[in-house]
Amino acid sequence: MRILLTADTHGPRHRLPSWLLEEAGRADFIVHAGDLCDLATLSELASVAPVYAVQGNRDMGLHLPERLWLNLPGISIGVVHGHQGPGGETPERAWQTFLPRPDVIVFGHSHRYLLERRGSTWLLNPGSPTRPKDGRASAVVVESAEGRLTWWRADPEGLQRV
Repeated sequence: MRILLTADTHGPRHRLPSWLLEEAGRADFIVHAGDLCDLATLSELASVAPVYAVQGNRDMGLHLPERLWLNLPGISIGVVHGHQGPGGETPERAWQTFLPRPDVIVFGHSHRYLLERRGSTWLLNPGSPTRPKDGRASAVVVESAEGRLTWWRADPEGLQRV
């Protein structure tokens, strides 16, 4: 199973880049950690693969859930934007959202890529494909097979295994 993880696309002001749409077309599912900013962005992603998305601080009127717990084949994923909750930094707010812990916690808000392991849980911010704050547009692809997760950072140059 192949999942595209993204966040902070900020449409319609920022169009989805072609490299992101190509990765979306290869995905079984898309997980968006908020700040889509418009229904057209959600619809564009949903036209290529099923989308699970949460409400970001800029998603006025989209009426998305604040958090999701997804049980997909071989992987459990907690999704939150990361702008609310206890903790001073975005990764800590995302981490504190889920007890018990899923296999992966996906969050956005900071527009900064992060992938780190905390015990048996992966904490992931895929960055932003349209407005990166670390200078590199990105999303993440995770493949789940036979209980193993393989991580890829996607950007305009292609996929790099991480």
